[in-house]
Amino acid sequence: GLSSSSHVYLQWFHVEFQGGDCESPSLWDQDFHLLSSKFRERSRIVPTRSGEQGWRDLLLDRDNKYVGEPPTGIVRVIANFVHISDTHICDAQSPARVEFLDRYADPHNPFAKVINSLVGTYRAHEMFTTHVLESMIQRINRIKKAPITLEAIDAVIATGDLTDNAQSNELDWFMRIMAGEKIRPDSGARDKWEGFGGSLYSEHFWNPEGTPKGEKEDLPRSNYGFPIVPELTHAVRAPFFASGLEKDWLAVHGNHDALLQGTVVPDEELRRIAIGDKKFTELPESEVIKTLQAISESGPASYPDNSLAKSVQVTPDGHRDFLGRNMFAHAMSAHGDGHGFDEVKAESGARYWSRKIGGVIVVSLDTVNPFGGWQGSLDLVQFEWLIDTISQNRGSYVVIASHHPLQDLVNGYAPNGLKRILKEDLLAELARFSNVILWLAGHTHRNKISYFGPDEFHGFWQIEISSLIDWPQQGRIVEIFEDRDGEICIGTTMFDHAGSIGLDPSHTKLDDVHNLAGLSRLLAVNDWQRRGGPFAIEKNEGQAEDRNTFLRLPDIVTGK
Repeated sequence: GLSSSSHVYLQWFHVEFQGGDCESPSLWDQDFHLLSSKFRERSRIVPTRSGEQGWRDLLLDRDNKYVGEPPTGIVRVIANFVHISDTHICDAQSPARVEFLDRYADPHNPFAKVINSLVGTYRAHEMFTTHVLESMIQRINRIKKAPITLEAIDAVIATGDLTDNAQSNELDWFMRIMAGEKIRPDSGARDKWEGFGGSLYSEHFWNPEGTPKGEKEDLPRSNYGFPIVPELTHAVRAPFFASGLEKDWLAVHGNHDALLQGTVVPDEELRRIAIGDKKFTELPESEVIKTLQAISESGPASYPDNSLAKSVQVTPDGHRDFLGRNMFAHAMSAHGDGHGFDEVKAESGARYWSRKIGGVIVVSLDTVNPFGGWQGSLDLVQFEWLIDTISQNRGSYVVIASHHPLQDLVNGYAPNGLKRILKEDLLAELARFSNVILWLAGHTHRNKISYFGPDEFHGFWQIEISSLIDWPQQGRIVEIFEDRDGEICIGTTMFDHAGSIGLDPSHTKLDDVHNLAGLSRLLAVNDWQRRGGPFAIEKNEGQAEDRNTFLRLPDIVTGK
């Protein structure tokens, strides 16, 4: 039985050792099959078998070996990235959130089979998002070299949904963590948690501090084994000093960075709700079903009719205002090197960019449909800019970064009558180029690797990454290099944040950010809506070929 701190130490030691922090350039001259032996077996965090009420704990275990044909040697390192996504920094006390819709997808709810989908407006662990990001930043800071090439990381790319509800305070918290500033992840009242699980008690949501006198025990605890964690709602609101990311980082725009809960276009009425003093807590079942049936992956999407909703008074907070059209880009361009953005484009409203990183051109797309719906598409101006940028850089490798993966660019809703570009048109154009080698994406909250293209000479690999809010809360190291056979090789390596494992939730020091991050991961793997079936949480992990892999492409750009 290792202590929590021992588990975390082993976790850090394993990846850093595998990453080869020692200076070993001579390894490049060795047979790569020998070199690879030191990182082909890796540890990772895995759930135990289900215990009482389906609850699972976490432990360290061996990961699968790297999948794919290892390169014969490294001739030239092209670029190394750390890829994270979907941090979903969440103001879980916001009046604009509609948590009350989510419980209709609970497995014990009779409407769950009618809905037959996840709603995604509530998670028991959404109060920990700032702590998870801080724990991930500390973990990334400890990665001194990429594990395969033994070279430094060129940049960290965060592929969208940096915020959860497109609120200005959520973006402020994100930027403070990345910059290494003091953060107080709290809103509304200073003396209490004014969301579900705090001053708003409901048996349908997790109430970590127990059952008030005269109330029923909540279903997450009575049915699904969720713990009591005394003083938790005070701990998650406490200020802390963030470490700050020590590596260059780049930001991509996601649907949760523009739309209310990633789906609905904010308007003045919704703005008044977000910054106001009334939080809606319940709708009649008939209205709930009507609302859920009206929600679409393609716009239009609307907020529930609150005329029949029950509500409670909460403390108003103007910092919960929604992000305006230019605010996301301005926030990025105003800090450090702009993180991909510049003031000129920010002023124009453009939330896409290109930048040379290492030996590649990174092209970041804004795939958010501004008219609503959670799936993506491109406007015509951006599409033409993309094709022009790729064409002008035919002598360079191009890496595309977007929030939505290619297959989810299906939201063509455009009430202004202007065409939006979907996956078929985009893929047809990209197939004309041989210099596009990789697409990095988030959105799906899963680890997934796919190849797109008509043949091996006109195609690219797409790498999707799991989120930092849902299990398994991981990042990925992506290394691009040329091997001795003259091919382009892409090596990918998963890693976990530094959150503690082996926790006893009821007896945990809550003044440690890694304990809070570890508790988030433990709750995430026990999400009661995702215990088996078509939405099983394990699907986010991906198969072996979606995790630690070697991918190959012919080197068309340099003609080798």
